[in-house]
Amino acid sequence: MEQEYRNIYRRARTAAGLTQERWAEILGISVDSVKAYETGKTIPPDEIALGMSEAAGQQIYCYWHLLNKSRAASAILPELREKTLPEAVLSLLVRVQDFQRGGLQDLVRLSADGKISQDETIAFGEALAELGELITAAYELQYAKGAE
Repeated sequence: MEQEYRNIYRRARTAAGLTQERWAEILGISVDSVKAYETGKTIPPDEIALGMSEAAGQQIYCYWHLLNKSRAASAILPELREKTLPEAVLSLLVRVQDFQRGGLQDLVRLSADGKISQDETIAFGEALAELGELITAAYELQYAKGAE
């Protein structure tokens, strides 16, 4: 996971259209710190990552920072793809419709007695996977380019 998100700090700076020197000025850090973050030698503190996200105008960098720095977060939070606003809206609509057609009804039916039997675990897992896709689509809409 860490390798995948290592260059998010460079992506934030380039999204803002700034040089390393100007980026360091805005964030109140040294150019050496910027270089260390961008090469993956160190991970910035949360306050710096938040400043990067604000300066770049995209909250998704904070989300990716959280995944980058925390194994616990990367174990429970979905991986998000950067999407445009129209892509994210369409993706969410498709996921909502899919979930309404199958996963939601399965969750209601399977959990009606208050427990999941051994025979129901596969169907329950599939319904939860659909729900996970819906949640991911909602996050991608929240962090879509143009939604902030």
